[in-house]
Amino acid sequence: MLQGPWGAIHYERDALGYPSAQTRTREEAAWLRGYFHAHDRLIQIQLTLAVARGALAMLGDNILARHIDRITRIHRFTDDLDEQARRLSSDVRPLVDAYCTGFAAGVRARGWPLLLRVAGIHPAPYRAQEMILIYRLISWFGLTQLAETPPLIIGELMSRGVDREKLRVLLGDASSSEELARAPVASWPTELALLTGSPLQGSNALAVAATHSSTGGALLAGDPHMEIARIPPVLYATHTATGDDCLTGLSVPGLFWPSFGRTRSVAWTYTYAHVPQVSVRVVRCRDATYHDGSRWQPLRRRTTRVKVRRRPDETWTFWDSELGTVVGRADSPSETMLPCIEWAGIRNTADDIEAARRLLVAKNVEEAIEANRGIEGLALDGLVADSSGRIGRVVSGRLPRMPAGSYGMVPRPADGPTVAVDESTRPLTIAPAEGWLASANARPLEPGGLAWGPIPEARPRIDRLRELMTATGTGFSLDYLARTLLDCCDAGARRLLAIWATRMPDHARARSLVAWGKNQPGRGDDHFALLTLWTVFHDEVCRLLLADMLGDHVAKRLVDDLSGLILFQYQLDDALALAHPDLVDDAKLRVLLARAWPIALAKASRTEIRLPRRDRFKNFLFAGKLSLLGFDSQPIANHGGPTTPNQVTALTIGGEQFVFGAAGRFLVDMSKPGIWYCMAGGASERRFGIGYGRGLDAWARGEFLPFGGASGSPPKV
Repeated sequence: MLQGPWGAIHYERDALGYPSAQTRTREEAAWLRGYFHAHDRLIQIQLTLAVARGALAMLGDNILARHIDRITRIHRFTDDLDEQARRLSSDVRPLVDAYCTGFAAGVRARGWPLLLRVAGIHPAPYRAQEMILIYRLISWFGLTQLAETPPLIIGELMSRGVDREKLRVLLGDASSSEELARAPVASWPTELALLTGSPLQGSNALAVAATHSSTGGALLAGDPHMEIARIPPVLYATHTATGDDCLTGLSVPGLFWPSFGRTRSVAWTYTYAHVPQVSVRVVRCRDATYHDGSRWQPLRRRTTRVKVRRRPDETWTFWDSELGTVVGRADSPSETMLPCIEWAGIRNTADDIEAARRLLVAKNVEEAIEANRGIEGLALDGLVADSSGRIGRVVSGRLPRMPAGSYGMVPRPADGPTVAVDESTRPLTIAPAEGWLASANARPLEPGGLAWGPIPEARPRIDRLRELMTATGTGFSLDYLARTLLDCCDAGARRLLAIWATRMPDHARARSLVAWGKNQPGRGDDHFALLTLWTVFHDEVCRLLLADMLGDHVAKRLVDDLSGLILFQYQLDDALALAHPDLVDDAKLRVLLARAWPIALAKASRTEIRLPRRDRFKNFLFAGKLSLLGFDSQPIANHGGPTTPNQVTALTIGGEQFVFGAAGRFLVDMSKPGIWYCMAGGASERRFGIGYGRGLDAWARGEFLPFGGASGSPPKV
């Protein structure tokens, strides 16, 4: 029992330590969520705030830390926090304040951790401003970052003198020869060089209307892909029942609402939408002014002091304008072309938080979609379901209007202040004729989808999800959705190997690979051996293609450090499917396959890259340094591949390995209470805290736990 501002609150924790409670009001529910987030995840939240403030290099100086610190300053994460807090409406402010009051109570109950004191992070109130800051960071890191990175890479490659026409192999239909020919070239600042890698991830989501469900209720399934192989997991589960309503789901600690979850009336889940929200322009600068396309305008000089661990403090300088932040020596007396970066919607964080509140009180699909339309700073492909059995989807985020012929993937000249596109173009679907919806970071199918998703993630996951959903058509169950989320077949292998079959080397293993591509079992040792071979073979073909067109260094960075080419694989796979014979024709494809095959055969035999991956789940602070004290797990098998629905991706940045996959799976039947969820690592971040390290093997097997009043047999995979 807890003593809250409104009286005693009775709660219970489940097998992994996540709390459920009966609360009197929504404000009390927000208070409780704040309490448990602080009590169980205080270090996680405080380190997240340090990152959002641009203080990661203070904790450890490496390439990734410097890149993130620079981006937080380019986008001015800490600017206007007081103004945004003042803009919170009288409807949402009580929920935010209640969460923060609960957070303070959780800190008092736990005490301030010694580890934070050692890191130089001292007790301070958690306010609306801190919540806004955390929201901005999670909206960028691994999400908006994925829309920002492609035009920055293209700009960097152009500055290196790479043949512009050859850049079409990365851009496909997201650009044209004409746009590339007229694009300005910047003097690229070394501090903005991005060909060093960045964490990437994907997600899956499914919705089924009641008319196609075996239970008579709408079904929803989601598995946000984030960093895994860490204890505790990124997300945190809570359930509160208030009167005749409830709020159940998976939250980002530090926010008062579940990012993925349900009320009695609606349920929601997301994948990232890859909307080009970040504008990258190249502007003419001299003497601290820039040319906006018609005249010279003054730039506002901004300096920030950066603390770097075990090194003297540094001073970084940026130049702000109406078009965004200019990076580089804009005060040089000589005219210089420099990149200017702007994230549309980041200055409207208060509106995004208001949209989250409206979602929590939505009564049907239409109201849930309308709430999501109000999210400006974060582009999400949202799937929703309601208690009447209906489903829908909508893409959120503010899409800047682009010049004719541009989709925002190539840096462009100064063209005036950002204006949002007409709202009528927003991808949106209600009550689809098929009776189901699938989402996997794909390009929207609605008219105008190219503009809203010019460089989506590769096709394999969405193709496989649609294939599985089409095969059933009706009578869907939670069992079927759970199996779909955990599917380990690669539709990209099926597509490309069918085209490559007659062009493959004459080798028994090559023939086996082609046969497997067509008839993948999805399980078993031989399946994963061939999935491993396919993965390294595909990567080597891409590496050789990129090396031929863009150079060995670029090929290595894109393939090895950008996690299986997630950024550009959609377009690369089209070229390798002979959809663009001017880039890859039959003869070139045969040469690529012949050269890549022996390399792939040799690599596929290496133990460290065999699928399924087996990773120790490590304490998020000590990263394997205290394994002997029980902070880390034994190796856990993650049965998936880089482009299978059950996705697992690994990369190394600054000497640190990151593994990405399904950070939390959940299933909802809107005709019944509660959710079924599957997460690894438990509620607490403390070694002897409640739930620490629990549920790892069950997560690997895809076993779901009931939560929030769910009853009956768990979904079977």
